[in-house]
Amino acid sequence: MDRKQEFLEIVAKYCDKDVSELTEDMRFREDLGFNSLSFMTFLGDLEDTFDVELDEEGALQITTIGEALDYMNTLLPEE
Repeated sequence: MDRKQEFLEIVAKYCDKDVSELTEDMRFREDLGFNSLSFMTFLGDLEDTFDVELDEEGALQITTIGEALDYMNTLLPEE
């Protein structure tokens, strides 16, 4: 499974959407129904899955799936 697919499966665990419905312009709060607690739990899940440490301040500036993917790609080695 590629990194983006794995990332989207984690997003889908936290909202009522199928992976196939998720797009990079979807906003976590407005479109996917994330609240502060679910977003922080989601970030922790990303850290565990991808073995990275997210900068909390930077991560909290993320609003869309695409922004989150871009941020994750800066932390992970090239595939």
